[in-house]
Order: sequence, then structure tokens, then C-alpha cells
Amino acid sequence: MSLPRLPYQVVNAFAPTPHAGNQASVVLLPAGDPRASDDGYLQAVAADFNLAETAYLEPIDAEAKVPVYSLRWFTPVEEVPLCGHATLASAHVLFGLHPTANELAFETRFRGTLRAHREGELVRLDLPIAEVEPNTDPRLGAVVASALGFDEGDIVRIGVYDYGGPSPVVQIKPEVDLGKLEINLSKLEDKIPVILVLTQLDGTTGDAIKANARVFDPYIPDPEDPVTGSAWATLTGYYLTGLGKADAQALVGDRRLEDVPIDAHQLSARGGGMTCRLVDGRAHLVGRGWRTHVGELEVL
Repeated sequence: MSLPRLPYQVVNAFAPTPHAGNQASVVLLPAGDPRASDDGYLQAVAADFNLAETAYLEPIDAEAKVPVYSLRWFTPVEEVPLCGHATLASAHVLFGLHPTANELAFETRFRGTLRAHREGELVRLDLPIAEVEPNTDPRLGAVVASALGFDEGDIVRIGVYDYGGPSPVVQIKPEVDLGKLEINLSKLEDKIPVILVLTQLDGTTGDAIKANARVFDPYIPDPEDPVTGSAWATLTGYYLTGLGKADAQALVGDRRLEDVPIDAHQLSARGGGMTCRLVDGRAHLVGRGWRTHVGELEVL
């Protein structure tokens, strides 16, 4: 069987400017291409790109009014159950290929059907929310504070959610300069099974709650993620219906939290952000993508 070269694009996602946000490579496979089910090949290509995520798209019904594609996400070392920024990057690519479509459907292995909507130059993602439960490990606060360079008394609370394993959400006081914290992840490697989410409320901007975050994975070469859509989906639930609800409510008075957007900022070196809303129990994340590379993968 003669296999074609595979087109790909690299997109900066959740990026306020062309050279910010989180990079993802998006590879388009023809329907029925055997490489779509060859996990070894998909992982090797993701390692070659060496970006935070590589997304693989295979058409299921590309001619429908709402085009349907299979979507999988790989880091340079493993497949992951959900990646928000690579989903936005995939939607950005497909809306360019389907200029009359205003909605896309993605069939995924671990998170069911995800949807993306065109909003002018922006993309709105519909993502599931992972529930954040109260932390039950009394030692975790001291460990996290030591590794992150602030006092344990600066922690508002710690929760845990499932992202392929128990992942802490650490809410800290707004007085802490989250963007300038110097993180010593070597102190966390045996304490954080998957990822660590740091977050804080930071007042309001217009009619929105302003929130900040930084996200770390101690097990990858560049452990800080520039912008993390899956984490912000979870933080949407955390602040609007979950453990952080009372803190968010205090910022908006009598307004219904379900009607309040979150002005989300990720304070990584590259920086990025989005607007988050709660819609029918799911997170709707609105952000922008910028295509930076176009090319083809050789048949090796």
C-alpha cells in the first residue's frame, strides 16, 4: 500500500499575539490510513515535533454540515486523555479547511464527543469539567508551599481532581505574585502523580471574574505548560460551582455565578489566556489560534 505524505500545521493556541500561547502540531490523516491506529508511529512523530502536544485528526464525516473528526493527543512521551490547547489548534486548522462550517465535532477515546464553534477569529470549545474534591492528605500543603516558595499560610485551599491520576489544585491568596514564583519541582516529583495546578482570584475585569493560573508537569523536560485548556475547564467548575465558589461569589455580590465569565490568565513565560463560561455543566473556553508553520511529514 502506497502511503501519502501527511500535511501538518503548527498553531499557537490561546494566544493573545502570534508568538504567545501554547504550541501544538496538528497532523491530518486520510480516512482509513493505517498510521491513525499505529500508536508507535503516532508517538514517534510527537517525539519528533517535541512540542507540548501533537494532535492527530482523521475524518469520520468531513462532508457533513457539522464536520466530524477523530482526535487524539500525544505529548513527546505519552498519549493524554484530554488537551484543550491542541483541540483549539485542531479547530483552528479545520475551520480553515471548512470555511462554511461554524461548528465541528471531535470523537475522542477518553472524553467522548467534544465540540468547537467558530466565533469570528476566535474558537469556542465545549469541554467536560473534572470535579475537584477536597484534599485529604494533611502533608500536601507543607510540601507544595516548600516547593513553590511561599508560606503554607498563603494557601486558601487544596483540592484534587482526576487527570489520568490524582492532580492537586492549589488556590493561593491574591497577594502572592504568582507569576514570579520560582518553582523547585524536584521537591514534588514523588508527590504529584500527574500535574499541579496553581491558581488565584485576582479581582474583576469589567463584568468578569479575573483568575490566574500556572500549571506544571514534573515529569516532562519543560515542566511548565504555557497555557492549559483542560486545567481551565476544571477551574471553571472549581470557581463557578465547586470548592472555590464562595470566594468567586464574594467578588460579584448578588450576581449568579453561572452568568459570570472568567477572564483567565496563565502566567507562564509565553503567556496566554481565554474567557471561560459555565454552560449546562460544561466549560466553554473561548480563545484564539495563530498558525505559524505548514508542512508535510515524509513517508519514512
